[in-house]
Amino acid sequence: MHFFKCSFKCFFALVPAVLLTALPAFAQFSDSGQINNEYDMGDGSIVAWAGGVVGSAVGYQDYQDPSLGYASYGTVNNVLGSSADIFSLGDGGSITLLLEMVLSDGPGDDFIVFENGFEYNGVFMELGFVEVSSDGSTFARLPALCRRTTQPGPWDTSDPADFYNLAGNFLGGTGFDLSDLVLAGHHDVLSGAVNLDAITTLRIVDVVGDITGPGGSVDWLGRPVADPYPTPSPSCGMDLKAVGVINTTGEVASQAASWDQVKSLFR
Repeated sequence: MHFFKCSFKCFFALVPAVLLTALPAFAQFSDSGQINNEYDMGDGSIVAWAGGVVGSAVGYQDYQDPSLGYASYGTVNNVLGSSADIFSLGDGGSITLLLEMVLSDGPGDDFIVFENGFEYNGVFMELGFVEVSSDGSTFARLPALCRRTTQPGPWDTSDPADFYNLAGNFLGGTGFDLSDLVLAGHHDVLSGAVNLDAITTLRIVDVVGDITGPGGSVDWLGRPVADPYPTPSPSCGMDLKAVGVINTTGEVASQAASWDQVKSLFR
């Protein structure tokens, strides 16, 4: 009985110390001016690509004017492998991809997302959030940051250094490090619901860059993400080109499609 009381008291005496030790690791992700690395599609570090489409949900050309219809440029298969074709997501649209090989959290950047940016007095970019999953059902969004505070017009350019962990901010591909999810203390990663050493599925979600509108996207810190808006055209929204894998377990990625994923193919 004395042993139980002592152990019980010792446990609660240790809890604050454990929490104080653990908290800094989960609070390390903040806006310190960090910048992603830029990659070319021919980079030798790429060992695999997106190999299949699990589902997609194309957004409107302008989410505030549905009468204009949906984005319609390209097909989902355009983003498989190292193709140079694109698929336009539309406002808030998304695409979910099965990778050719299992993605893992290794040294440095783990994967790359390529968009169709171009340059004139800066980079014209259409941004996207990036989410990863190890089971195809539970997704963890990479913590994204936006430092631009003004609204880009339909053809305005931006500085890539104003964004972090947002796909599409470079002329080339944007590199992503899965360990940012650990630094950010993402609950699904900490609980094990998303295993960063067994990522099979990746989702890209278009940023709605309307910084004062009712449907504008926000970054990890709750700040509006400034993206060109409005851009009413068949190719509106992020124009995804490809996803390249750098760090992998070497296993072929596979998963069983859920009913929600099957339904998404018919949206």
